Amino acid sequence: MHKKKQNNLDSGTLFWGGIGILLIIVFVFSFYLRNFSSDLVNLKIDFGNGTMRNFQSAYKPGLTAWSLLQQANAVYSIPIEIEGTFRPKSIGERKNGEEGKHWNFYLNGKIQQKSPFEINLSGGETILFKFE
Repeated sequence: MHKKKQNNLDSGTLFWGGIGILLIIVFVFSFYLRNFSSDLVNLKIDFGNGTMRNFQSAYKPGLTAWSLLQQANAVYSIPIEIEGTFRPKSIGERKNGEEGKHWNFYLNGKIQQKSPFEINLSGGETILFKFE
């Protein structure tokens, strides 16, 4: 008599099915993380003396680098003076020209020539104001 096969799945089918399920999980997880991180914007203020402030905010349409700095100001109560082009003249007690240093503005690690007021954010960016 022939034995009746009750399980039609062999080890190859189980292996490739498991790989498929794993790939689906990785894809869904990476999609979730990418969407989560793009909903946030980060602001760092480096005072040039070892003091750093970090601020994170949810992205909203119309958000600029300048408005992000204003939000951080509201949270940390950091005094800010501006020049005519909405560039920081001073942040906290650090004023342009002190020790030969000035406030520079970076977007995703690249120094910017535009004013922070002109930089519209889209989510996921890191803004740095650095006294150097």
